[in-house]
Amino acid sequence: MRICKLKKTHKKKEFDCGKQALNDYLAKIAKQDAEKDVAVCYILEGEDGEVVGYFTLSSGSIPKEEIPEKESMKLPRYSDIPLAVIGRLAIDKKYQGRKLGDYLLVEAFGEIIKVAEVLGIAGVFVDPIDESAVNYYPKFGFIKLNSSDRMFLPIATIRELLRD
Repeated sequence: MRICKLKKTHKKKEFDCGKQALNDYLAKIAKQDAEKDVAVCYILEGEDGEVVGYFTLSSGSIPKEEIPEKESMKLPRYSDIPLAVIGRLAIDKKYQGRKLGDYLLVEAFGEIIKVAEVLGIAGVFVDPIDESAVNYYPKFGFIKLNSSDRMFLPIATIRELLRD
């Protein structure tokens, strides 16, 4: 298995993570998002173009007041804070339970750190799709934003995680 960007040869329609919205995104929207430069889709590729899992990265920002005070005190007084966005993260049902989601998340962090070398990024946020996702992200240090289920992780925490 290896990580690469989405290609035409990937068997997107065969992917099934058990969540229809994530299946449909990969099958119908990911290529368009990449072509329109709004998201990059990274594939964990198996044999013969099989999609074992995937994640997407894009840029975004959130109002500073959305970040809990403990973290927002460490940030400058800008009204909006620049962040990387992990828009989607999914593993095919055949491969779930093998910590491949953790692997993809760490790979996403690595890509984010590369971008942070040339572009200001205060952290990353995710928008969990359901309660199981809400429960998944805190083990990496993600915290809920003030007025939504979106979750935030400071770039300093990502650097620490990748050092270990």
